[in-house]
Amino acid sequence: MKMWKNRDRIEGERFGLWRYRYWILSVISLLGPLLCDRAIAFDNLSPEQSLEHSTVREDAIALSTQDRGMLENLQSESEAGETTQWDRIRPLTVAPPPESLTETPAPGERAIAPSVEQLGTPSRSLTALNNGDSGDLDRFDLQQIVETGDRVSPISPTADGSILAQRVTFPDIQNHWAQTFIEALAAREIVVGFPDGTFRPDLPIIRAEYAATLRKAFPVAKVRDAIAFNDVPTDYWGYNAVRDAYEIGFMEGYPNQLFRPNQNIPRVEALVSLATGLDLDPEDPIETILSNTFDDAAEIPNFARSQIAAATETGLVVNYPDSNTLNPNEAATRAEVAAFLYQALVQTGLMPALSEAETASRYVVRYEGAIADTDPSPERPTQTQDLAALRQRFLIDPEPQVQLIPTGIGGAAPGSSSGSPTAFGTNFGRAFVATGFQGRTRYTDEVDGTVSAGFGLGNSRENIGVEVTVSVLSLLGDDAGERGSVSFKVHRLLPNGFAIAGGVENAIVWGSTDAGTSGYGVVSKLFRLKESPAEPFSSITMSVGVGGGRFRSEDDFRNDEGSVNVFGSVGVRVLRPMSLIADWTGQDLTLGASFVPFRSIPLVITPAVTDITGNAGDGARFILGVGYGYQLPF
Repeated sequence: MKMWKNRDRIEGERFGLWRYRYWILSVISLLGPLLCDRAIAFDNLSPEQSLEHSTVREDAIALSTQDRGMLENLQSESEAGETTQWDRIRPLTVAPPPESLTETPAPGERAIAPSVEQLGTPSRSLTALNNGDSGDLDRFDLQQIVETGDRVSPISPTADGSILAQRVTFPDIQNHWAQTFIEALAAREIVVGFPDGTFRPDLPIIRAEYAATLRKAFPVAKVRDAIAFNDVPTDYWGYNAVRDAYEIGFMEGYPNQLFRPNQNIPRVEALVSLATGLDLDPEDPIETILSNTFDDAAEIPNFARSQIAAATETGLVVNYPDSNTLNPNEAATRAEVAAFLYQALVQTGLMPALSEAETASRYVVRYEGAIADTDPSPERPTQTQDLAALRQRFLIDPEPQVQLIPTGIGGAAPGSSSGSPTAFGTNFGRAFVATGFQGRTRYTDEVDGTVSAGFGLGNSRENIGVEVTVSVLSLLGDDAGERGSVSFKVHRLLPNGFAIAGGVENAIVWGSTDAGTSGYGVVSKLFRLKESPAEPFSSITMSVGVGGGRFRSEDDFRNDEGSVNVFGSVGVRVLRPMSLIADWTGQDLTLGASFVPFRSIPLVITPAVTDITGNAGDGARFILGVGYGYQLPF
């Protein structure tokens, strides 16, 4: 099949594609007609060029710049009546235009073609030809549209001129805060989903997977020679990605020539890699940028402060749900990495800036809105020259690549309980100290207090986390410092704000305890009512659990009955630094509040009144808890 310049007809082996001066093709899918309203250049379909890589069918033409032998195999399979392997070939499908149009629009306007029969072959992607906005036949444009349920999304060609079908949306990112970022990158095959069709946006991303996305997002010339990382063997699935990410200057290793490919990458390291790879430097003083932007600026490691300041200044940083909280030492999720990469591509001029209408724009730190010209202001010539060099660097043609995907505490939040456990816990690299005070203990007039310290192991977002707490159970009186215990909690974060945990309080005891050993299981759920915690009544956290020991009713406790009882709590975040709490301990009701007095310091203060209903104890008592969390230096 050939296409001739300035001819009214494109000759086909079995039918002709007839040209009308101002038409745009309407393609029929299982969803009905899909009208093309945008176009992208496809130079491989230029005039006078023979379309050798094509398969002609009675009802459609499959076009591709892939291997001719594969297409011939596709044609022979189809003629033999066998199922076409569209997942393997991923061709483009062009439907013939109708014989006439219902109207003749002016140049640049859309013409809706009458309905044609539904395509008779399975099609992973549908493609349409149009004659552009001018009505001139000198160059045809090719537009790919992908069937996505209720959306039609354009994508760009790959570096070798071909356009490959790629699912650009996923069922588990609908209405997700990062949906715009993910779909844009999926359309360019920078990020991909899992075999079950999901994307799993809240799953942490490991360093090897992050290297693979960098390799696809920035196919640039290498700036240094590769090194052999001791923990990345040549048969490791991500060997090439790790090597390339290092060679192009975006990623570094660890001491002793280690890369730690299976380790979750913290948000701070992901941003540092982008700022380093793009050669970004801050214009304003580093500490001014950080302290004026992030409530948890103190948690940014010293080694990263310059790069984070540069990334902030150039709009690479995206923080959800609060744009002022960086959470630098949290493990980066797949959604967060997609957001960072998108903003980095905006910086280099390879992606359009988000419009204010996009929900995701509210989480972009220092968002300035979409502008027609992505070049920086002429008032900053140094930055302009740097961007020009970057854009030139990104113009080189990469080799076609196939990626195989294997299947510090920041700003604190006020508490959601006062006495009973929740399913949320501490992960590896984090620790806390806390103290408690009672205006009087049950059935006495004596004041007392406790102090505890704890740390986390594992990662509850990836698999499980383990929280270990060591407590001194009495600070005042004759037995001060003589009684204590060690408690354990195993916890797991689940999608949609759920968490589950099981634990044993006072599993190891020295001296004695008032409540004995208490085993329990608990489920928690965070309900987000507003987009940002800065808004009033932004969220509710509810927990419910079952336990023995101190959670038993007072009668069962006194009679040493081996029973279990229900406990639970509700915390309403009424203001950004404050929540109101109702807590059923299993014996009585506690009402209180929780405060974060300093936005940049992870200090939480929780005063409350317990034993309110008189169901247990000898009357209401005042209690106070104070906690402080911090990131360990490793």
